[in-house]
Amino acid sequence: MGKRFKTFAVDQRGVSAIEFAFVAPILIMLYLALAELTLGMMASRRTAHLGAAVGDLAAQSESLTVANINDLFDIGDSLLSPFDTGTKLKIILSSVTMSKNKSTGAEQASVDWSRSNGNIAAHAKGYVVGSITTSQISDGESLIMTEVEYDYDSPIGNFLPGQTAFTYTYYHHPRNGAAVDCTDCN
Repeated sequence: MGKRFKTFAVDQRGVSAIEFAFVAPILIMLYLALAELTLGMMASRRTAHLGAAVGDLAAQSESLTVANINDLFDIGDSLLSPFDTGTKLKIILSSVTMSKNKSTGAEQASVDWSRSNGNIAAHAKGYVVGSITTSQISDGESLIMTEVEYDYDSPIGNFLPGQTAFTYTYYHHPRNGAAVDCTDCN
């Protein structure tokens, strides 16, 4: 019995297979984590690009219609491909103008018109946007404000539950006039 134990202890056959069995799960998990990180970063960058592109296209127009804005939202859906958008993508496109508040005399940015892709409520006319200051636009000037949010679900979400929301806000100055009008917006 002692001789067999000694032979077993010094036998080196199969050591590589045992080492691989210890290391393989770690390498597989590392590979999956890097793939997940890459997909998350790609979704984040595409969401950012979508917000900038929709706002830029809107700012190039003198006036928009609801149909034009819906076309911009459709472009946004295609920019996020291959990621599923559905109700996960929320876009608000608004025109904001800086003006003096009649009661306080302070300058504030308020919404002239706002439209959303239906997955989130648009801003009401006159809604005050606190994030826009007089350093961005002066009294009487307008901006196109694009707010984008994408709720990213992990492909391995069954194992790692949770959702990540990528949120971006972009401001664009109108290029062809003082403001971008929306002829049939509320």
